[in-house]
Amino acid sequence: MKQLFSGWRWVAVLGLLAAAIWLSRGLPDGRLHVYFLNVGQGDAILVMAPDGRQILVDGGPSPTALLNELGAVLPFWDRTLDLVVLTHPDGDHITGLIPMLDRYRVVRVLDVPQSDAAPEAVPWLERLQTYGVPRDYARRGMRVPVGEMLFTVLHPGPEPLTGTASDDNNNAIVLRLDYGRFSVLLSGDAEREAEEALIAAGLPLRADVLKVGHHGSNSSTSAAFIAAVQPQLAVISVGQENPFGHPHPAVLARLAGIQVLRTDRHGRIEVISDGAQMWVKTAR
Repeated sequence: MKQLFSGWRWVAVLGLLAAAIWLSRGLPDGRLHVYFLNVGQGDAILVMAPDGRQILVDGGPSPTALLNELGAVLPFWDRTLDLVVLTHPDGDHITGLIPMLDRYRVVRVLDVPQSDAAPEAVPWLERLQTYGVPRDYARRGMRVPVGEMLFTVLHPGPEPLTGTASDDNNNAIVLRLDYGRFSVLLSGDAEREAEEALIAAGLPLRADVLKVGHHGSNSSTSAAFIAAVQPQLAVISVGQENPFGHPHPAVLARLAGIQVLRTDRHGRIEVISDGAQMWVKTAR
């Protein structure tokens, strides 16, 4: 009987240790964590600031995939997102966000004016109103500090781009993330016209990590844009065997010499930084 009690005691100890490991997953560690979530053919990026605050940029095309990915990264008790950014209201960016609002408390939303007229955004706007979530329009030069971390809106500019191959993509939000000497450029679905506008405006594009535009479409990530960014790492958010042929072979050729990671091959991609160095983990 004594040995059996001892066994149960060890089970309890192991259970407490497992719980402690699980709980520690949600505690800030003083480092920046950027997760490129594996949500299929779409974008969803979760940023965990060094102080523990959480920012979600886009939600991908699948509510199930987004909630599963958030559940895999965030502790089970954490149901708060301090900022949600919708770069533009295309289905592969907004669809996952709509039911997410029923599960998570969102403190603030950064959006674009075209959401006001997009059919896909109607339930999004209705839920924001239902839950009383403040909503701001992104504009060039807007700065969003999160502790020692800083988001800067680089695009859209003061005048919308019109008559392009895709005005929706070319007026989407482009964000720069800075933490110490480390930086990430989240280019959304920006295509060549938006890239040219960013370069012409003389904006700070140089970054350690580039989220490749429009899932690796050949309409994005021009040679001039890559030269302006000079990334060490390029991340492509893309679905397996997608019907668009993303990432395009020409884009991969232009990224030659740069480390490229893809969610279709590597699963969830985590980039960690202490403001000086960078570490990368992949789910597979």
